[in-house]
Amino acid sequence: MTLYYSMSRLSTLDVRWADLLDTNRSSSFFNNMHYNPYYELIVVAEGTVRLQAGDSRMTLQMGDSYLLKPWEQHGGWSPCEGSGKFFWVQFSCEPGMNEFVLNRASELNIVHAERTELRTVKVSHEDLLIIPRQFSNRDRYTLLGLFEKLLGTMNRPEGYFRYQATLLLADMLHRIASGFMESSHLDTSFPISYITFRKLVNLLNNSYEREVSKDQLERATERKYEYLCQVFRKYTGSTIHHYVQQLRVQRAKHLLHQTDKTVKEISMEVGYQEPFYFSRIFKKMEGVSPQHYRERGAAPGKPE
Repeated sequence: MTLYYSMSRLSTLDVRWADLLDTNRSSSFFNNMHYNPYYELIVVAEGTVRLQAGDSRMTLQMGDSYLLKPWEQHGGWSPCEGSGKFFWVQFSCEPGMNEFVLNRASELNIVHAERTELRTVKVSHEDLLIIPRQFSNRDRYTLLGLFEKLLGTMNRPEGYFRYQATLLLADMLHRIASGFMESSHLDTSFPISYITFRKLVNLLNNSYEREVSKDQLERATERKYEYLCQVFRKYTGSTIHHYVQQLRVQRAKHLLHQTDKTVKEISMEVGYQEPFYFSRIFKKMEGVSPQHYRERGAAPGKPE
């Protein structure tokens, strides 16, 4: 059984402590079991490190990484045999990582198409990084180089050193997660339809205030309009026309609260030549007319 951790891309990382430990010089400390209240990432810098975590014992070589969870008992074992050095960094992670066990790495569903990319949807992407508890990194020299920079940053604090340390830690976790994905031969490609969908959404986001013909959409995406409609509905459950209306109303709401422009001026600015038609669309989506929306003000805590 292989243990993995899943970490949200939106998790907040905070580096607390980092150091390089020579198990030969610090054998009395290393070989005593101890704990800490944070996650701890270990990467062997040279030689062999014999690490015990809970009831598990493992032998780690240069470039191997190991991830300890908060308050997990750990230390060295077999002190009479060869020893080595390892980098370690303790850090907090909010929300925390979840652990799970799988028999086969191919069962991990890492890459998936998000359906929350519309500008009118407030739900955030929350992709998961899959980090193996123990891993032999192929890109070991790059990983060790990042750890040296992290240690230097923490030992010589200046300026935004905590922010820099967090960026370095995030880079290391990303490299471990990517290395695991590559070594497991997992399919990391996205469907062609998803690439087309992203291209289409980006085009609509930047042209919604003017009329874009079917031919223009076809030329810009090199796809037939019927196919574009199918792809858009597949990933959103809605239509291109409805999304354009949502974008226009979204912009209109901002202008109603942040400017003194008339409803007619706003109608023209967001792409409607007829103010009456604009008001009808607005009321259908928001439940009130543009003027009433302006008069009542924005709902507390609701961003425009």
